[in-house]
Amino acid sequence: MSQKPLRLLAAAVVSASLALTACSAPESTASVSEQDATSEIAVAMTELIEQHSSAPEFTPPGPAVDTSALKGKTIAIVAIDLRVPTLADVVANAKVAAGLLGLKVTVFDAKSQATLMRQGMQQAIDNRADAIISDGLVMQVVADQIKAAKDKGIPTIDVVNSPPVADVPGQGSDPNIFGNVSPDAELGGQLIAAAAIASTDGEAKVQIMNTSELTAAPAIVKAIAETIESCDTCEVISTTDTALNDWSTQIPGLTATQIRSNPDINFILPIYDAMGIFATTGVQQAAATGKTRVASQDGSPAALALVKQGDVFVANVAKSSAWAAWAAVDQAMRGMLKMEPANPVLPVRFVDSAALKDVDTSTSKSVDEALFGPAYQDGYKELWGLS
Repeated sequence: MSQKPLRLLAAAVVSASLALTACSAPESTASVSEQDATSEIAVAMTELIEQHSSAPEFTPPGPAVDTSALKGKTIAIVAIDLRVPTLADVVANAKVAAGLLGLKVTVFDAKSQATLMRQGMQQAIDNRADAIISDGLVMQVVADQIKAAKDKGIPTIDVVNSPPVADVPGQGSDPNIFGNVSPDAELGGQLIAAAAIASTDGEAKVQIMNTSELTAAPAIVKAIAETIESCDTCEVISTTDTALNDWSTQIPGLTATQIRSNPDINFILPIYDAMGIFATTGVQQAAATGKTRVASQDGSPAALALVKQGDVFVANVAKSSAWAAWAAVDQAMRGMLKMEPANPVLPVRFVDSAALKDVDTSTSKSVDEALFGPAYQDGYKELWGLS
């Protein structure tokens, strides 16, 4: 996550989504999964999508954890900004998982301020927390505190932030991080691009929307670009870079301008779906509904409400913030017990309007229950000796 202020972003996302939901009328177009792919590359992309279109099965990320000695231990969660719904969901669900085990949870909200990020981490160290969960913090900003925690024997977990890499120190995050939990950034980028290729039968002409300050951005953009380049009849028309703090004010106009300047663009591919909400506004401003579509990732309820309509925003690679929270608690316990870190990769699910037809997209809880189900919670309970 970025250290730039996020104060207005969550409210702007919700406001934009509500406005779009109110004014949009679904087109009578087929969903991504219902497109008739005939070209070889489009068929291959459709197969990739199908592989990730069902609720992920829970696979134990590591050996069982003996939690009997952990009751009363404290996990300190330091969040970059709890006004961001995904990060707030991680906190809420981590409290639930920890509560089942008799673990205490403290929460510090850094409100997007670098000084508060460091303060929150240092406070956790000074208060002798038994483990720390970094909820979206900028690793470069708190690197010294992460090392200080490690030196004190306190494991730190990075969640929904850094692209996961197993079997290396930090698992893709800061090398002093004990364990990581995050979606596979490369797979996410591939699926975003696959949606464009499959929907256009191998004739995708795309604009990639980047925010280079975000930790996972390089991996996502690289995967999108390489997947588009694997299609001989597809093309990346342009790649833009918009600061996180400018999403709500700049992306709608930028999208409309790009479409008007490059009328061949038939897909906008933002690296996160909050950007996709504002890009959808831009498509409508350019009067390109039915011609230019949007695909992205993250699975936020506001974005999924637009995907459910299926007229502009047509595909999303969704993650479960609740699953991420349970995985982070699991990693924290492994760190406290001086076990090896678990598999850091958080599963995802590709969804389009067909998949969301009967899904209540009003809350993250309803989305999580519909798209991911209870299997991961049951799996962790068994892993922790609770069932």
